[in-house]
Amino acid sequence: MKVEIKVPEHVIVETTDTGIIIDRKGLRSLGNRGSTGTQTIPYSSIISVDFKKATGPAGIMGGHIDFVTAAGNASTPGFGALMGAGSDYNKANAVVFRKFNDEMEQIKDIVESHMGQQPVSNPTTQVTSEADELAKFKKLLDDGVLTQEEFDAKKKQILGL
Repeated sequence: MKVEIKVPEHVIVETTDTGIIIDRKGLRSLGNRGSTGTQTIPYSSIISVDFKKATGPAGIMGGHIDFVTAAGNASTPGFGALMGAGSDYNKANAVVFRKFNDEMEQIKDIVESHMGQQPVSNPTTQVTSEADELAKFKKLLDDGVLTQEEFDAKKKQILGL
């Protein structure tokens, strides 16, 4: 799911199979946050989601979504830092919005359903049998790479003798 917010900052929030992407753009993000750019937060590192809907006419009382990680929430160096430590503009993992209550709540639900999941990995470890191991070392012996003594030592190790 992808939501593009243009007010009060230009931010694109997107969910993926592995995490959340926050892409901050433009001068308002630069002024409020002190930087722009893309930030990726894996689901496996998110421990909670703080969500509040925007209220009032045209969302005058802005809502926010804050992705809290085990590492904490870094503060931003922009003018948002002047609003105090509790300001959503001061939190690197927070997004402020005035519209899109339903869409942002859907993002919250998606993130919460994936929170704490470890990234999917494709194990490449191949299990070999003792016979396969011995055959491999026997070939090395036959090719002259190993001496008879080295082969015998490896054979004892593999067989647990």
